[in-house]
Amino acid sequence: MRHQDPRPRSGRRPHRRSTAPAPYAYLRTEFEQRLQALQQAGDIPDPREAHITRFKEENAKLRERLTQSEQTITELVDFRAQTLARLAAQHEEIVRLRKAAAGASRISRLPPSRTTVIGTGN
Repeated sequence: MRHQDPRPRSGRRPHRRSTAPAPYAYLRTEFEQRLQALQQAGDIPDPREAHITRFKEENAKLRERLTQSEQTITELVDFRAQTLARLAAQHEEIVRLRKAAAGASRISRLPPSRTTVIGTGN
C-alpha cells in the first residue's frame, strides 16, 4: 500500500516569507555606495558609457592616423611629380647635348655600344 501525502493535490505549497534580511544585503549596499562615489568622482563605471568613451577615443586615433596617411600620400605624390619633372629635364638636357655634339666637328663620337641579349642564342 502507498503512503498517502497529507498535503493538498493542487501542487501548490504554502510560501514562507522570511523576515530575516538577505544574506548579502550589505554587499549590495556597499556596491551601490561605491558606484555613487565613482559617478560623483567623474569615473564612468557604466559599461555602455565606458564603451562609448572607448569607441570615441579609438575613433579619434583612427582619424588622426587617416590624416597622417593622407598627408604622407600627398607628400609622396608631390615627390613623384618632382622626380618625373627632373627626369624629363635631364632627358631634355641629354638630347640637347647630343645634338650639340653632333653639330660640332672637333668632337668625335664613340660608336654605339653593342648590347647582347642573354638567352636568345646570339
